[in-house]
Amino acid sequence: MIRTAFSAACLSFFAVSAAHAANPTSLGQFSAWNAATFAKGDTQYCFIMSRPSAEEPSSLRHGEVVFFVQTGQSGSETESSFQTGYNFAKDSTVTITIGDNNFRMLTQGSNAWLENLAREPALLAAMRAGQDMVLEAQSARGNTTTYTFSLTGVTAASRMLARCNSDATQS
Repeated sequence: MIRTAFSAACLSFFAVSAAHAANPTSLGQFSAWNAATFAKGDTQYCFIMSRPSAEEPSSLRHGEVVFFVQTGQSGSETESSFQTGYNFAKDSTVTITIGDNNFRMLTQGSNAWLENLAREPALLAAMRAGQDMVLEAQSARGNTTTYTFSLTGVTAASRMLARCNSDATQS
């Protein structure tokens, strides 16, 4: 349910046509991370996003690659999402490594979500404590791809998620 709304919002966010845009409102740029908000119906969502600082292999066209963390429908949880400009291998997983912490994401098409939603708080905590986040994926064409995201600014950006959560619960 959250994944469907989030995927639709992300697709709208990146749509070329202004008629389909979700019109997110920027909450600020925090080093490598952006924070924004958008409304879907009567619900306000907030998200932070970043693009990779490195994409491997550099010889491949990766398309739009973005990592998101969004507030959930209740406003108290978050959900992470990873999007690429290509489809992942069928039934593959994405591995996230932050320091000594590892997480897995399930894939569908060009999107991936954390395999165990109960680990969302641990992922966000690891992101706040880490310097870099490395994601490794398998494309539908069989290529192993690796993305490095700087975590500089993720703590400040994620504070905007907390602010949105408190705004949503007070409404």
